[in-house]
Amino acid sequence: MQLRDLIKYGSDTLQEAGIQEYTSDAKLLAMHVLGYDYTGLLMHMYDEISVDDEEVYKDVVLLRTSHYPCQYIVGSQDFMGYTFKVEEEVLIPRPETEILVETSLELTRDFIDCRALDMCCGTGCIGISYYLKRKEDGFDKDKVTLVDISKKAIMLSEENMFNLGAKCDIIESDLFENIDSKFDLIMSNPPYIPTSDIEEIMEDVREYEPRLALDGMDDGLYFYKEIIDKSKKYLDSEGYLVFEIGYDQYEDIRKILHEAGFYQVSVKKDYAGLDRVVVARR
Repeated sequence: MQLRDLIKYGSDTLQEAGIQEYTSDAKLLAMHVLGYDYTGLLMHMYDEISVDDEEVYKDVVLLRTSHYPCQYIVGSQDFMGYTFKVEEEVLIPRPETEILVETSLELTRDFIDCRALDMCCGTGCIGISYYLKRKEDGFDKDKVTLVDISKKAIMLSEENMFNLGAKCDIIESDLFENIDSKFDLIMSNPPYIPTSDIEEIMEDVREYEPRLALDGMDDGLYFYKEIIDKSKKYLDSEGYLVFEIGYDQYEDIRKILHEAGFYQVSVKKDYAGLDRVVVARR
């Protein structure tokens, strides 16, 4: 069987299983099995595939038909131009979260050095990407700290930091419990899905990604309230607080921020035109 036919098999199988990104997933799984990048995949479309590789490919396609996330199968996800290792028990980085990092970079573009915190870091994609992008721009004296309550997230962040050549502090902590520093910038993509809504989200996320990283308690605002309240002790004067939010949460979070004494509160939209990132300043 030629590679192009194998990918068509994968695409058709995934489409029948109700996988939304069936074509791109079929190609990504082929790249994973055969060790090609996208250019290599295109160059080898008419190559005959060995029986062993064909069987392995069909096995991973079958696994994907169960809605098991493609990123967990291939073990990685690209974010801000870097490749992050991903594993079960840790949330998969999303493209829309890049807006949080881009916004944070813009806010601190004139900082000679920056003390930044990535709260609820997961894979470390926010804090590590922020550190690396700043370093590429010549700012090599930043102090970036990554925090998560999950031991698995801490281990994965450490591995991603090492693999990508970043130098960040990584702390296992229940929010600010083990933090004793002040910061110019606090970034966070906390759990923000209301508990009652979790059963309604797409199966790939609901069944396989960690509930700890999804569940924002009754109204989805629990962690925003906690971080906003406690951040006043850890955020320096004139410091920035930057959140990823749910599409319908801006007004509620704006009110919480104002009541906590934050000003210059604004929101940025994602690629779909939905409210996605909130910025506030002390």
